[in-house]
Amino acid sequence: MEIRVQAPLEFATEALSDWYNSPMGAAMGQVLSDGIARRVDDAFGYHAVLLGANSPALSQALAARLRIRRITQIATRASDLRPVPQLTGDLSAPIAVMGLVADYAQLPVERAAVDLVIALHVLENRREPHELLRELDRIVHPEGRLLIVGVNPVSLWHGQRWLGARCHSPLSLGHHHAAWRVVDWLRVLGYELRSVDHHGGICPLCRPSVFQKMQAMREFGRSWLWFLQGFYVIDAVRRVSTPTAIRPAFRLRTLLPNKAPAAVAGNTAIGGRWAEKLAHRPTHSSHKRIFRLCPKIAH
Repeated sequence: MEIRVQAPLEFATEALSDWYNSPMGAAMGQVLSDGIARRVDDAFGYHAVLLGANSPALSQALAARLRIRRITQIATRASDLRPVPQLTGDLSAPIAVMGLVADYAQLPVERAAVDLVIALHVLENRREPHELLRELDRIVHPEGRLLIVGVNPVSLWHGQRWLGARCHSPLSLGHHHAAWRVVDWLRVLGYELRSVDHHGGICPLCRPSVFQKMQAMREFGRSWLWFLQGFYVIDAVRRVSTPTAIRPAFRLRTLLPNKAPAAVAGNTAIGGRWAEKLAHRPTHSSHKRIFRLCPKIAH
């Protein structure tokens, strides 16, 4: 993998990358990876960007199910850039991966050059993440996909710091934003919401074995207590409307009263010589009756 370094900065996302490498974080990362992989099954294009916290389970899921075979990983430190396994599955094309170390607010990517962007815990770095959202919107191609993964601020996973548990302490770092706020910001930028998935369950657990046994309870919570789930995945599509010129409505020409036709070389602009002959033609008795009923025609 080729690695390019560009002004690395320290963010709270780095702590979440270390948490995903822990036993409990790996179990949670597998759940998120399965949900993201189901969403990107129908994604197509040439280039995909994966930025933010590093999850080994997500890299394996993308290698097995993603149709886009050119993936660029962006992180704030080189240790978070891990090679994607070359698993082709049903897709015969190999995977081309490049790693970049850069600032999330100044991505070294051209405008509208990416068909799929997956941002893991990137918005947690700013209290007002509008600059980060505009930067993500800059690199997304029209009709491209944007997936944002975040921590639910009203869940118990985020409230571990008040409960005294340390196994999920990185989840309380940074600035967490509710899913409905992020959706409103995306709509302002012109995105169409496809879905908002919630994962992780209600109760934060520190043992992966117990977490796996609570799968039935997590599925129940996704249906009825989705607003208390620990994580959310927002799937949105960038819509670009093409401006269309407003044309005047079709109207028939109206005859304006007392409007003299312009004379061109001894003839009139309307009718020519035939108009002069009709003007001097003697009026029939029936015509007089029509002119008497409709005086405007006579003029």
